[in-house]
Amino acid sequence: MDKLNLAEIEKKLNSVFDAGERLVFWYDQTGHFEDDIDDLNLGSVKVLHLTNRNAFRTKMILEHEDPEGKYLIYAPFAKPPVAKNHLEDTILYSQEFFADKLSLIAADLGIPMRLRSALSGLTAFFGAGEKKLTKAAKTEADKRTNDFIDRMKEVDVSTADEELIRVVALCTAANARNTTVDDLMYAVFTYGDIREQKIISRFEELGLAESFWNLCASRLGYSDPKPTLLKFIMSLFATYTFKDHLAEVPDGWKYYAQDDMKNKASSVSVLLENMMNSVIYQDQFDQISAIAAEELHADDILSKVKLEDLLHTSSFLLIDDLLIRWLAGREAAEDKQAALSGFSIPEICEERLRFHFGQQRRNQYKALLAGFHLLNAVEFSPAGNLKDLIDSYVKKDYQFDTDYRKFIGSLDQIEDARDFETLNDLLQNIYMNDYLEKIVYQWNKAYQENAFHHVITEQKDFYHSKVEQVREKVAVIISDAFRYEAAQELFGRLKADPNMDVTISPMLTALPSVTMIGMAELLPHDKIALSEDKTPAVYLDEKPTSSTTYRERILQDRNPKSAAIDYDSLTTMKSKEMKDFTAGKEVIYIYHNRIDSTGEALKTENSIFAATEDTIDELFKLVRTLSKSGNVYRFLITSDHGFIYTRKKLEETDKLENIAGKGAFVDRRFIIDDQDHTMDGIYSLPFGDALGNSDPRYISLAKGMSVFKCGGGMNYVHGGASPQEMLVPCMFIKAQKGFVETEDVKFNLITDLRKVTNLKLKLDFYQEQPVSDMVKPATFRIRFEAEDGEIISNEVLYKADSKSKQPGDRIVALHFDIKKKAYSNDRKYFLKVLNEETNAEIMSRQVIMDLPFTDDFGFGI
Repeated sequence: MDKLNLAEIEKKLNSVFDAGERLVFWYDQTGHFEDDIDDLNLGSVKVLHLTNRNAFRTKMILEHEDPEGKYLIYAPFAKPPVAKNHLEDTILYSQEFFADKLSLIAADLGIPMRLRSALSGLTAFFGAGEKKLTKAAKTEADKRTNDFIDRMKEVDVSTADEELIRVVALCTAANARNTTVDDLMYAVFTYGDIREQKIISRFEELGLAESFWNLCASRLGYSDPKPTLLKFIMSLFATYTFKDHLAEVPDGWKYYAQDDMKNKASSVSVLLENMMNSVIYQDQFDQISAIAAEELHADDILSKVKLEDLLHTSSFLLIDDLLIRWLAGREAAEDKQAALSGFSIPEICEERLRFHFGQQRRNQYKALLAGFHLLNAVEFSPAGNLKDLIDSYVKKDYQFDTDYRKFIGSLDQIEDARDFETLNDLLQNIYMNDYLEKIVYQWNKAYQENAFHHVITEQKDFYHSKVEQVREKVAVIISDAFRYEAAQELFGRLKADPNMDVTISPMLTALPSVTMIGMAELLPHDKIALSEDKTPAVYLDEKPTSSTTYRERILQDRNPKSAAIDYDSLTTMKSKEMKDFTAGKEVIYIYHNRIDSTGEALKTENSIFAATEDTIDELFKLVRTLSKSGNVYRFLITSDHGFIYTRKKLEETDKLENIAGKGAFVDRRFIIDDQDHTMDGIYSLPFGDALGNSDPRYISLAKGMSVFKCGGGMNYVHGGASPQEMLVPCMFIKAQKGFVETEDVKFNLITDLRKVTNLKLKLDFYQEQPVSDMVKPATFRIRFEAEDGEIISNEVLYKADSKSKQPGDRIVALHFDIKKKAYSNDRKYFLKVLNEETNAEIMSRQVIMDLPFTDDFGFGI
């Protein structure tokens, strides 16, 4: 706004005198009101015109000749310095009046005289110059002024300096969320396209551009004869990329990573790392990072840099791409000992997953982790007999199937997987030739030699040995084609739930390992038979089993308080409907079919591993839902059969001719026929022995991975003899009826830290307990900050989720960069640990900032 008009001044002066003031001094620096002062209507108040020569005379009038009278002492010049002002002692017990906007702001905020010059440099910002403003411009200036005043009220004016005044103005102009230098920078970085630098133009309009660039120089070391926002961003990212190896900055970037910025590298790190970790700003960080990478030609420059120098920085997504390319190459070369700076391939993957851009490349790192473990299959040697094969599979060998599933599943999520082509070919061959072919062949050999002798619990005994042994209401969840290896993953998730008590064991299916046989075997029965019709059907004690309705009848014949339902029908029920459905029941069979329905369709068989992931999620949620909303607290989870799946297309040599007779039942992994078709690569067993009946037919099986030519997809198969097809899970779950309170894992500092003497710190933290049923993992935000909340370091996000019972495995070293600035002995500083989910402060340790003089003054912002 412009000068206050005479009426406003008159009103304000009268209010001051009415409040009881006797003497009011008005120093009008420009003398703008000298001709109008006598026209003011101030009632009984007298006006004294102060000159450079009548100060003593004025003092005599005010203090001796008329000590009771009210006076406005008007001076058409600036207030003299204290040492030369003969009326200074009188002013001390009087009041000063200011009629210009800047003076009014200073008076309102109590800004001391030493800071008034800073305000005088903000005339354009406040709209307080001589130029008359339009109505719109005046409104905008008033809004800025009010925002500035509100922000200034949040700082300690008595300890402020001129830089603080300018920072507050800059934060106001940029609409920063908070009045800190970091928030100012974030607001600047997110103010439109940085290449257009609209915010800099805005600063120039408001007379703030020079203040901004001076701040960039003092706080972050950036200086340039012709500064631009783009060059500033490029300089920040160039410096941050080599923060741990400043001597290794490439020649092409030395113009940007100047010595002054190198000296401020810790402050640069704090600024950018806190931005990338901020929920508010992380998307914008990605945008400016991409722009900086493009302008710095990072793809060319960094490709020539040692990867060790980039291992612990997350300035560009490109760095992860370079590391991923190297990691994939090392795995493709079967170099399991490969390392960078002492970090192994799995350690690098885990480390990068914790970094900002690691989450954008999580599928690549997960594929690399799974691929690394799958390399161990090269050394695989199967056990000899069937019992040892089963024991070895359920103890450790199943992990190769999980690793393959995780590798392919992650690979499918990668949009551009060219870096993985060689590795994919290698791992496909390793999985099929070094592991799958070996274990399947040995399984068939051992299974043939075992001649149907009992080894472990068999599927046909499930109802009697498992279901009938549960003395409470039990839900039996049967998920079609849910393999044992996938069940182990579900087992881990359920076991981590403090409300669940879970056990798992393997169960052996009958042959052929197909849905119609497996689903029937899981029901109560004495005798099973497979018809010889053109479309075979399974009968239990001469009763049909092909539908949920038929199966429910069989269940109710054994126990009238039984029911059968499909997963989709159950999960669409409302809570009351679910309770009504389960009420009065003792046995509830729930049929789930996500995996098999996906694998059997040629168009979707390559989504089989995604369907497996969905199944694990759905079964986990189903157990929790039924225990909370269905009054069911005992569960059995099993499957009718497993499957074999490989992404690599089968060779023609792996496809067997259909040698069956006209009336035979033929599928890709078996033939049921009147004839014994034993020959090279095929063996036959009495089918009656397989089902425990008098069926005179034979079941013929491939001895290895081969399939019979009979139509349908060749990558997803089941029905044959292999641990993947025949070993199904039997998981028993006891759910708590009431919620069991759990606690977050405890996390604490074990380094003896009392004094900070270096801008770079490595601190050891200790996860006090292993993650368990009662102790759940937690993510912590760790940082240094001042007593007024100013963050003075980068923030580290760390997820404490170790399950190791060895204390040494639960110690982690975290790195911190302290802002380079002057630290006051009058302020308190703390290392703080906060729970990321709850924002609860779990540790606050006061430290002394004993850093060498840094020639960088920060005044609490």
